[in-house]
Amino acid sequence: MQHKTLLQFLKISSFLIFAGRAYQHLFWDAPYRSIFWDQQLLEPIITKLLALPWQDYVTNLETDRAIQLLTRSIGVLFALCALIAITYTETTKRWNKIILKTGSVGLVFLAFALTKEKFYHLSMFFEHSIQFGIPIALVYFVKYPNTKNLITYLKVCIALAFTCHGMYALGILYPIPANFVTMTLNILPVTEETAKHLLFIAGILDVLIAMGIFIPKMARISLWYACFWGFITALARILEGYHYGITAANTHQYLYLVIYRLPHGLAPLAVYWTCYLTPLRNVGFDSAKLKLH
Repeated sequence: MQHKTLLQFLKISSFLIFAGRAYQHLFWDAPYRSIFWDQQLLEPIITKLLALPWQDYVTNLETDRAIQLLTRSIGVLFALCALIAITYTETTKRWNKIILKTGSVGLVFLAFALTKEKFYHLSMFFEHSIQFGIPIALVYFVKYPNTKNLITYLKVCIALAFTCHGMYALGILYPIPANFVTMTLNILPVTEETAKHLLFIAGILDVLIAMGIFIPKMARISLWYACFWGFITALARILEGYHYGITAANTHQYLYLVIYRLPHGLAPLAVYWTCYLTPLRNVGFDSAKLKLH
């Protein structure tokens, strides 16, 4: 029963992740130009395989159209994955399984593109661990059901995402992202200095929560906070947009940012639900130990 409940959370979360990213790719843009316009990375390939000078490649409109076509194609792939994920089981047709696995790899590639765009900040990659980790978990744990391992896996994904998000908010290893400050200013009636102080506090809490979910006496409250903060930071994206006016255009521009971030709250909710709200019986291990670990 517990495993089935967890899988339902994984299906809903995977659907939201793929649907939000499909929305982004089909109507907006994605950071693939950071890869395909990287002269140091691709110039040897372009000049040798395509026999094109680099300048001709990057200024050719056909190159940009090809990147746009790739972006829209990945959007279609993600849309298909969203539909497959919500009903995914071990008996799902083979081709649908291949599509979902390909989409999961696509999310990892997207996280890499975002990381490259941010000058290879490792924190940027692992900040997306929930977004690419949950679809991978769905594929793996449908085939190899193990509730205890799945909960540990989800905790690791949550911890990585919150730690990396906290590192940006703290501004220690990396500068505080300008959009963090802007979003805080647009939502709360505070000064820029106060916004930075609030982000610093939020960063400390993020790191503490990432550790707390593995500590028995802190796990329950840590998961509660992670769930709350995951949903709040997702909804903050559209609240920021509404700072400029509640219009259909603003909703369209910011809604996808909310959709693919909602699993940041659903993942800790899934762990909390399984460990503390459902009766842990007949799962092949001590339920008390599951709560503590």
